[in-house]
Order: sequence, then structure tokens, then C-alpha cells
Amino acid sequence: MKKEAMPFTLEEKEFDGTKVLFSNLFSNGILYLNLMFDVRTVTEEELPYLGILKAVLGYVDTKTYTYDDLANEINLETGGMSSVISTYDNAKEEGAYEAKFEIRIKALYDKLPKAMTLLEEILLSSKLEDTKRLKEILSEVKSKLQMTLSASGNLVSAARAMSYFSETAKYSDLTLGIDFYRVVADYEEHFDEKKEELIQRLQKLVRLVFTKENLMAGITCDEAGFEKIPAAILELKEKLPKAGETRPAARLSCRKKNEGFMDASKVQYVSMAGNFRKAGFSYTGIMKILKVILSYDYLWLNVRVKGGAYGCGGSFMRNGNVYFSSYRDPNLEKTKEVYEGIPDYLRNFTADEREMTKYIIGTISELDTPMNPAAKGMRSVAAYLTGITYEDIQKERDEVIKAEPEDIREISRLVKEVLSQENFCVIGNEEKITEQSNLFASVAQLF
Repeated sequence: MKKEAMPFTLEEKEFDGTKVLFSNLFSNGILYLNLMFDVRTVTEEELPYLGILKAVLGYVDTKTYTYDDLANEINLETGGMSSVISTYDNAKEEGAYEAKFEIRIKALYDKLPKAMTLLEEILLSSKLEDTKRLKEILSEVKSKLQMTLSASGNLVSAARAMSYFSETAKYSDLTLGIDFYRVVADYEEHFDEKKEELIQRLQKLVRLVFTKENLMAGITCDEAGFEKIPAAILELKEKLPKAGETRPAARLSCRKKNEGFMDASKVQYVSMAGNFRKAGFSYTGIMKILKVILSYDYLWLNVRVKGGAYGCGGSFMRNGNVYFSSYRDPNLEKTKEVYEGIPDYLRNFTADEREMTKYIIGTISELDTPMNPAAKGMRSVAAYLTGITYEDIQKERDEVIKAEPEDIREISRLVKEVLSQENFCVIGNEEKITEQSNLFASVAQLF
């Protein structure tokens, strides 16, 4: 095992007031460009429309291209162009975070000018008023969401449970999860009555988000490719409008709901969540090992082997968020009881040197997952936006390598405090949820 953590590859530069984060890596002549527009000021009410805007941009006609021709041009001239809405929790300051509307482009060096032209078409001349196409996109998004919410119920229920106390989890839910689905389904169902309102909201967001002031870029390539970036950034900025209004950073309202969502499945996705920062604890690398131990020992034995679920797991995040979830689980209350038993398991945890080494190796293998240049660049950008330094990840790695069984036992109090926050969400069988409705503050149909 290497004792040294993988370094970050980042140089901070600036072109005409626009921050550019450059990862100088050999990329075999491919340039990875991530244009990030600040969306921290988008309000809670507007966020579902930001999710719809992400689905629409690049899939409607523009001034020059039909959407079919646009797709063909993107495929011919680039290695891909995609949009994503991302949040980045500050690793040091509780409650602080960045939110970005990201447009990720992969292109050969000599194709960058054409890629930027296509991007300008999408951002500045998309025909959002095409109601026929809007209705088609809404129907596609609704269908895909139904499949995602059902097939990935473990992640969806975990995110929903965390949205009760975490703004970034709520951000995700409003742009990708259950609340987002409800807005999409409502517009799809009542499209004729609401289409003008939808168009106006999307057009307003375009004017709010895609401005000179909101732009920031992440670049991964070598020096030869980077030479083409200043001209591309400056040319794009010339065409972007100035911000029309000044807004403060938006705040999202989080409150505990403890919901049961009923669908047509015969199984459950059971999640519990909490935040250790709110309980006065700090992040440590021991939590990385704890995730491995629980996933392959306690949770595996009790939720998977004895309980009959197809899968189980959990996560401990630097922002303090913690969740435990099950996948295609025949149980509900029994799984909740298994989660509540984690502190006792940890308090009595024992492992000999061989077992502990096995857990450490498993944890390090996750930390050292092989990455291509694009992934290395994104890792460095994410660290920059979250305030994570090389010293932080080296400290985490040292804590993993030096971990002892007593370190695991000591963390039992943290897990007990997290679980005592009682944030609980389940997606699953209607009959099962109805039978155990006393576990929930509210019960509703998923679709």
C-alpha cells in the first residue's frame, strides 16, 4: 500500500476575471472542458425548473440547427457534451456549499472552436418556446424518472432522508429526485394549461444563470491544449450577457418528514440518515474503514444474509451526512432495527491483525481507484470547491492505515448520535408500508 495520497493536479488561473482551474495532465490530445455556472442564487421554488432546463438544453431546436441536426453535429465534432447540476459542500464550514450548472465537453484540441460554437448555439439561441418538443421532453423525463426512482430506490430514499436536514441533499431532490418528479409529472399532465408559465420560467432561468459573472471553468489537458483555452473563454464571455439582477445566495428549507412512499414493487428500500457534525463530531478517516466493515460484515450478515435483501450499504461524508440503506429488501421494521443495532455492534467490535489488515486494504483499494485524466481533473476541481487540501486527504489516509479495533469501538457513540436523529424514509410495497404506517409521519404514493 502506498503511504502517500494521490496528489491534486490543479493550477488556478484567471482570464478577464473568469477563474479557470487547470489540471495539467497528458490526455492524448483530448481536451476535457467543464464550464461551471454559479446557481447558488436559484431559489427553492425555481430549482425544479433548473432540472427541467438541464433536460431541455441541447434537445430542442436552436436558431441554426434542428435538435436532430444539433445532436449529429455534437457527435461528429466532439466526444460528447452533457449537463449536470452539482453541489459541493464546504469541508470546513458547516452549512456552506457551492452549486453549479455544469456543461462538460470532451473534444480534440483542433475541434475546440467548433465545440464552443455549438455550445453558444445551445446557451444563446435554444427555442424554449417550442411547445410540441417541450411536451415530448417532459414525457421522456417523467418516464426515465419513474424507472430511476423504482430501480435505484436505495439511493433515492437515502437522499430523501438526508434532505430532511441537509440543503445539498434537498438540492439534489429538487433537481433530480422525488420533488422534481412531482413537478415534471404535474406539468406533463396539465401541459396545455401550464405551458406558457413553464416557458417563461425556463427563459428567466437562462437569463439568470448563463451570464459573464457566473462563469468558471475546469480544464484537463496538457500545455499544448491549454493554449487554446484563453481565446475560447474570452470569445464565449463576449457573447454571454451581463447579470441582470443581483441576488443573495438562496437558502433551502429542511424539515424532518419521515415518509413512506408506496409503489407497485414487492420489496422495500429502507434508509436511515443523520449528521454527525450537528452532534458535535468531526470527520476522520476511520469512517472510511467503518463503511467497509459495516457493508461487508454487520449489515451484510443481518440485512443481506439473514434478512434476504439483495444489497445494503451506507456512507459517511465529510459534510457530516451519514446514511444506511437497503436494496430490494423484503423487510421494513426489521431492517430499521438492524440499523439501530449498529452502535452496540461497534461498541463490542473485535478484530485480529489479519482481519484488520483486510479491512484496511479494502478501504485503501477504494481510495486508490484507477482514474482517467478526466476523473483526475474532476477530483481536483471538487477538492478546490469543497476546500479539501492535500493535507486533509493525507491525514485521512494515515488514519486509515494506522487504524486499530479500538478506533472502531470509539466511533460507536457518533453512530448512536446520528441514528438518534431518527431521519427515516422508505420506498416500497404498498401493503407493507400500510401495515407498518406507525413508523412514518406521512405515507403517500410514489407515482
